[in-house]
Amino acid sequence: MMPATENNPFHFFAISAEESVTGTSPAKTTPKRSEVPVEMTWDLTLVYPSIEEWEEDFARQETQLPAFAAFSGHLDHAATLLECLKMRDETGAQIGKLYSWASLSKSGDNADPEAQGRYDRIIGLYSRCAAMTAFIEPQILAIPTDTLSALVDAEEGLKVYEYYFQTLERQRAHTRSAEVEEVLAQMSESLGAAQTAFRQFNNADLKFPSIIGEDGEEQELTHGKFISFLQSEDRDVRERAFKTVHGEFFKWRNTLAATLGGTVKSHVALSRLRGYASVLDMELGPDAIPTSVYTNLIATVHERLPVLHRYLRLRKKRLGLDTLKMWDLYVPIVQNVERAIAYEEGKKLVLESIKPLGAEPSEIIARGFEERWVDVLENEGKTSGAFSNGSYLTPPYMLLNYQEKLESVFTLAHEWGHSLHSYLAREAQPYIYSGYTIFVAEVASTLLEALLSHYMLEDAKAKGDRELQMYLLNQVAERFRATLFRQTLFAEFELKIHEAVERNEPLTAQGMTEIYLEINRAYYGAEVEVDEIAAIEWARIPHFYYGYYVYQYATGISAAQSLARQILAEGDVAVERYLNFLRGGGSKTSIDLLKGAGVDMTSPAPIHAALDAFEDAVAQMEELA
Repeated sequence: MMPATENNPFHFFAISAEESVTGTSPAKTTPKRSEVPVEMTWDLTLVYPSIEEWEEDFARQETQLPAFAAFSGHLDHAATLLECLKMRDETGAQIGKLYSWASLSKSGDNADPEAQGRYDRIIGLYSRCAAMTAFIEPQILAIPTDTLSALVDAEEGLKVYEYYFQTLERQRAHTRSAEVEEVLAQMSESLGAAQTAFRQFNNADLKFPSIIGEDGEEQELTHGKFISFLQSEDRDVRERAFKTVHGEFFKWRNTLAATLGGTVKSHVALSRLRGYASVLDMELGPDAIPTSVYTNLIATVHERLPVLHRYLRLRKKRLGLDTLKMWDLYVPIVQNVERAIAYEEGKKLVLESIKPLGAEPSEIIARGFEERWVDVLENEGKTSGAFSNGSYLTPPYMLLNYQEKLESVFTLAHEWGHSLHSYLAREAQPYIYSGYTIFVAEVASTLLEALLSHYMLEDAKAKGDRELQMYLLNQVAERFRATLFRQTLFAEFELKIHEAVERNEPLTAQGMTEIYLEINRAYYGAEVEVDEIAAIEWARIPHFYYGYYVYQYATGISAAQSLARQILAEGDVAVERYLNFLRGGGSKTSIDLLKGAGVDMTSPAPIHAALDAFEDAVAQMEELA
């Protein structure tokens, strides 16, 4: 019922203050929220025109919650079951609207105490709602399958819930009694406390020392600006930024080991309470994703690591370095081609690149720009990274921390992929199926990145701009490295730390650091000198708190590459398959939705196909070089 939490797709990482270089010039500072031009902020009045109206709706939903108690014990009657499910859907949609407004308001400035207070209140209301409705699924599952089918046959209005009942059937063996489910629902906020603590530390409390930039002046180092420093042509700037950020996280390693370790322990405890074989089984099972999809991803990527090493050798040669360091992995390997891309130009590039999808997606995206669904610029206290958020009754809002770099244009396309998916699913589906799994979400976001790459490369080829081609191919290769290889690396680390707790082994800062360093050296060590400072990176990855989340970036780019090729080669037929996939929302399993679009993710073939595309990009770069 609750909307997706705030997403940070590409959240980049962090020398201690003692090691940072200082200067006499004043630091360039990030603007306050009030200093950001209004046209660069999202328009939340589309959801609630005022705080007062949010408060009125909050009070109304709070007052209505006790009405659910009347349904308990009577769900074996068709009319009562239908009334209860409809009321739950309506309440979920309204609380989702309340949540979106409060969450987005806080994301704009996490240091705003009033916004934090409203966010905490809506989380509390959601927890109370979850507790009040916790009886529903256990009582439905107490109804024999044949009897439930008869109820559906007897009440036309229940037919819309047939697939929902099928999803419950998959959970039958893992659903506890109504009393236990109510206790678990009441504990949901407490079980997420470690993740909340990390988010507040990372977004509101953690401050990095300023560093000396390329111009010799002291500059503020933030989450949002970190990637810009790593893309600097000045290697000393890259090293200072890398060591500064990592050094700050290293100072807090024991505290952050406690927050991450506590989260993993809560995942393991919940999986055991629900009778799953493992946390991996708990996270993938409800949507019928075989755990072999996860383990095959890791195995396939390990098999194709020589392709990554081939790219890293080219990177080292192009940069003219004897050895590659971790801070050398983000700088473009084509010099003097980087061009500032203002936000308005970035918008035009996205709109041009999606033309192969036809008129409807273009119209939706143009409307979103016009109605200010996007919060563009970094400001003090703003959530770092980028995400798409919203609910059934709101626009699909997007948060950016836009820098005038090509990477930010791809981030814009990425988040529009999510938002287009959300918009079409909510338009086509009833509330119960309007959401979708992260497994398919990352397909939609990465496909728009693929179309943007194709558009810009073709334009560069047409103009005979070989250096721009090389630069764009570098960006393509980097997205494969960062999304397919890097996220699989994360997935392997996540699997290892969960398996350690499942074996009743302790999770310490030293232990996690050793695991993370070992995996990084397996992936990069053949061509990169992996410094021990990089081993603390696990401490700043927020996605490790979500529970087997990151692997879906890797499977997503694999499926997206296949679908993008189909769209560009087949035209309207493939486009319609793809748009129907987006409209499908959560009306089928993720695997079946993708099969309908033209991709079978139970096979390693899409992963190999994506890695073939990566190898092709590397080959083109070698030829151009």
